[in-house]
Amino acid sequence: MAKISFIVRSKIVGQPATVYLRYVEKGQVDYWIPTQEKVFPEYWSGNKGKTFLPNPAYTVTFTERMKVDTDARFMQLRQFISSNRLNLKGNLTKEWLKQIIDKYYNKSTGVEDLNSYIERFIKEITSGERLSDSRRYNHGTVKNYLGFQSMFNEFQGIYTEKRIKELQAKKEALRPRKIYDFNDITTDFYDDYMAYFNSKNYSPNTIGRHVSKLKVIMRESKEEGLHNNTEFTRKTFKAVSIEVQNVYLKEDELKLLLKLDLSQNKHLDIAKDVFLCGCFTAQRFSDYSRFNKGMVKTYPNMKVLEFIQTKTGAKCVVPIRFELDQILKKYDYTLPRTHEQKLNKYIKTICSQAGINEQVNIEEYRGGMKVKKTLPKYELIKTHTARRSGATNMKLAGVSNYDIMKIGGWKTEREFLTYLKMSQEETALSLAQHPFFIGNTPLSVAN
Repeated sequence: MAKISFIVRSKIVGQPATVYLRYVEKGQVDYWIPTQEKVFPEYWSGNKGKTFLPNPAYTVTFTERMKVDTDARFMQLRQFISSNRLNLKGNLTKEWLKQIIDKYYNKSTGVEDLNSYIERFIKEITSGERLSDSRRYNHGTVKNYLGFQSMFNEFQGIYTEKRIKELQAKKEALRPRKIYDFNDITTDFYDDYMAYFNSKNYSPNTIGRHVSKLKVIMRESKEEGLHNNTEFTRKTFKAVSIEVQNVYLKEDELKLLLKLDLSQNKHLDIAKDVFLCGCFTAQRFSDYSRFNKGMVKTYPNMKVLEFIQTKTGAKCVVPIRFELDQILKKYDYTLPRTHEQKLNKYIKTICSQAGINEQVNIEEYRGGMKVKKTLPKYELIKTHTARRSGATNMKLAGVSNYDIMKIGGWKTEREFLTYLKMSQEETALSLAQHPFFIGNTPLSVAN
């Protein structure tokens, strides 16, 4: 008769350790196989035939619920192995046992499950094996899918050791492990998923981005014949999004940045210049951060930047205004390499030093609740503010929507209009010289 036990080899307190399954058939085999389970050694019994201590001191990192759920999985795993052992024809091998354990944990054993599909999907979009509209996925999109995978894993109670330590430091409870497969993605799952993100005070647009990625994964895997689940197509299973109160920098605020002397701080000086290049061209960071001499073309009476957008593949030709030319000339028309994360951090400091500290009232949703707060404007500035600033200032200067869309690479006017951030007062001022409002002949009133 076979004997199955669970063993933890490590004794390091506070560091999750792998649980090994030991399978013994007297006089025949004695195999040790690592499972997907990880536990804190200080809660482990160590006594023969036992798992956890009988009455451990529960904490936020090890709750009674986690103990009960883990013990239940151990019991189910024992039964799963025993059942498959009865149906085994031929000799029991270590490879067979490992395959059975993998199968229990829904790992790939010939039939792909949801988590292994997500892993393959991300590998393929990273390598370029899987394309989007005949083009490679850009770095930002791949990064978003990796972020989705990380959060989806945590929702399932799958953590890296680094993440466990981070949550321990914050005294946040770990979620019990519950692995989801294709057919588990239902409207009930959606409700739980939304509640999970709301409990973390995520914004609706962040939650919507994660749901959107999951819907893509489900749709692609369905087209590949891996499942027939259509629950994710229901109207109630939606990727929520709301309009966000974004700001832009006015022309006089851009002048404050241009005048700001940061020559004593090379990193801030470069960050300021790169950001301004985005403000004068209405481009995304992925494009304005890579402006170089090869993109500069000379047209009759003017210089332009000519390039292919990273995200869309659209060709853009942007006239180089005087201020932009001065910045580019400073670096021999090839901007120094910058990282978006650092620029997001630096630009707030830069705008603060420039005196861009107008108090801005904002409303946002966090955890499903509306939150009102007032912040200095510089705290709301980020890399994408440059694109909004460029589009809005061009509009206020009288450039037509069509021309701005061509310069910035917007494909639809609906998408473009979301970038215009001028106030009602600014709109009125921009229209003040329009013939309709100036008028040539007073309207006559019929007698």
